[in-house]
Amino acid sequence: PELARSIEKFADKHGTWITAIDDDYLPIYYATTNLWKFLGEGLPDKRWVTIGVCQTGDMEDHLRLGRALADGIAATPGRRVLVIASGALSHTFWPLRELRDHEAGDPVHIFTPQAREADHERIAWFKEGRHDKVLDTMPEFWKHKPEAKFFHYLMMAGALGEQACIAKARQYGEYENSIGTGQVHLWFDRPADGWTGTGLPAASSPRTPHSRV
Repeated sequence: PELARSIEKFADKHGTWITAIDDDYLPIYYATTNLWKFLGEGLPDKRWVTIGVCQTGDMEDHLRLGRALADGIAATPGRRVLVIASGALSHTFWPLRELRDHEAGDPVHIFTPQAREADHERIAWFKEGRHDKVLDTMPEFWKHKPEAKFFHYLMMAGALGEQACIAKARQYGEYENSIGTGQVHLWFDRPADGWTGTGLPAASSPRTPHSRV
């Protein structure tokens, strides 16, 4: 809760709207909690904060949230923070009557060849640390309907310096189809000279983020 409240304090600075909610009855969603026991295993006092994708927001709104996230982390000393941007790449499901013909993981079953190519292009850019290319071509990628308009990634990018971020991705597992949608696991290590290569101290930015895209 202290991290959530810290992030909330930076909403006005970044011209956005953030509400920290501490409610025992909020539902727990599956996407990131499935991984939770494997991340930071053995660390004492491990805690989590969920940040929702706002469907009425746009690209700039989610980058602003990421900027506030970075400031909130920097203002919460004594903790290491892992950022998980959880969502798919291209994201169109096959129609129900066709779906069972496309359940295999082979990328040939991605909904369109163009979507598959767009996914591969962005995976390559991530591996090169070219977040600038990913961000600068978001309108083109939106044609392939990335899950939640890729807002999960945009929040992470906003926290790591946006176009200036140079973190390179390591891929775990294969790029796969899930009934038409593109799925891959990428891990971004923080470069030795900081997320943007400017030598920022460790306390000023989040630790190793992970993106399930």
